[in-house]
Amino acid sequence: MLDEKEVQEVISRDLHCLHNFDLNCEMCRLRGMCLPAAISPQEIESLESLIDNRIEVPARATIYRKEQPFTHIFAVVYGAVKTYSTGNDGETCVTGLHLPGELFGFSGIHDGVYAVSAKALENSVVCAIPFDDLESCCRVIPGLKTRLLHLMSDRSIDYQQHFAHLSSGNAAQRRVATFLISLLSRAARRGLDSATVRLPMNGDDTASYLGITPETLSREFSRLARDGVIAKSGREITLLDKAQLHGVACDRPASGA
Repeated sequence: MLDEKEVQEVISRDLHCLHNFDLNCEMCRLRGMCLPAAISPQEIESLESLIDNRIEVPARATIYRKEQPFTHIFAVVYGAVKTYSTGNDGETCVTGLHLPGELFGFSGIHDGVYAVSAKALENSVVCAIPFDDLESCCRVIPGLKTRLLHLMSDRSIDYQQHFAHLSSGNAAQRRVATFLISLLSRAARRGLDSATVRLPMNGDDTASYLGITPETLSREFSRLARDGVIAKSGREITLLDKAQLHGVACDRPASGA
């Protein structure tokens, strides 16, 4: 868990990585996903001064825990982060998946404590943004508050759609297909290949997120591959038949069936 002191210790370290993350907001390749389009260089400088630098988070490291005091929201620069809760029986339920260009940590705004825990799925880099200072910055930078509300709304819609799938009792194949469509569309928003994606979570975490068993997840991937919808090699997924994948997600029969 990265408490306030640990955040300061981590962000003071140099990032030892082949990727160049020692960037300001103006140079970040994900700038368009986080900032208003019309923001000026001076306003970017004001925002940059708020960010507690970019934190290198090792794989499986906890960023914050449930009920920890809320201090920051975070933006994923590189890697992937899951949010999750742990029941009294010790079972973990994955509640969210956060990819580059996406914000997380909003769960702490309402009650002043984080409602879930967050952990890096792989070696990741995140921007840590002090929430109290961000509120002040929103009063200075036109459009920033609106942009943040849009980002929060997007994530809220994603959550609502995800949990609607879980609560509606949708078949496992529809859940898996919808999950793949989400990953592919999010990759496209980042300017990446929209036909190939790497699964950011292992089988257990993905199954937990989709509300199915790991065995069922494996069967559904095999079914999609057998039907010529995807090709799968380890965690690498290649989309072969977009129309059929959308048909599975919408519970439509395949053409000609």
